[in-house]
Amino acid sequence: MKRPASLVAAILFFLMAIVQLCRFFLQIHVVAGELTVPLWPSALAAVFLILLAVWLLLERSK
Repeated sequence: MKRPASLVAAILFFLMAIVQLCRFFLQIHVVAGELTVPLWPSALAAVFLILLAVWLLLERSK
């Protein structure tokens, strides 16, 4: 049985990973109040999101 929800979730994870990678490579600074969020969490988030998306796609193919 194909799992359409898994596909939608995987696509959303890939899109979020692309946004995080864009923030990392374009060095877009995020400021919340007086706190500046560093760039390295975006790289970690991108890797984590890509792994989740691949995991969902692999699970979907079973």
